[in-house]
Amino acid sequence: MSTRACYRFFPLNGPNDWPGVVTVYKHHDGYPAGAAQAIEAALDHAWSLPRFEPDEFAAGFVTANKYPHSKSNQRRHYEDLAAQASAAPTDGCDMASYYRKLAETAEGGGYVRLVPYEGLDAYQRFASDIAYLYDIRCVNGKIRVTGYTTGERDDVWTVEKFFEGSIKQLVRFKRKN
Repeated sequence: MSTRACYRFFPLNGPNDWPGVVTVYKHHDGYPAGAAQAIEAALDHAWSLPRFEPDEFAAGFVTANKYPHSKSNQRRHYEDLAAQASAAPTDGCDMASYYRKLAETAEGGGYVRLVPYEGLDAYQRFASDIAYLYDIRCVNGKIRVTGYTTGERDDVWTVEKFFEGSIKQLVRFKRKN
């Protein structure tokens, strides 16, 4: 099952500074360690810190996190799953042919995308099924992340902060149930 998340990239002087908050949707691996990995991957595709521009960093985030899901990689992934399913004992379900069909129709799109709305609540207008929301800022030349759990029911959102710190701290973060 996918753990969906949105990532908001903030200008140095707050959300009202140019170019505003840029929001990106990511369809999977939105749990804290996966989010840390996705944010860290963007560092190789963005300006070297301390230079930080939210729109440019968001573009680096999309670039870094789209690559693993190119058509050829996606097709290979489904072919691997089909081979594993063929070798596994069956419960009457033909998972191998299901995965082969996915490999044939692999699109390579989706997964990570810019949210086409502006503002702090852009994620609410775009993706009501996210489990996490992350705010990414540059403070004193270092990336700072604030993490929230989210939920939506009947157009009412609950957003609860669970983390604030560095990428390295987010990697090690364990949520208390």
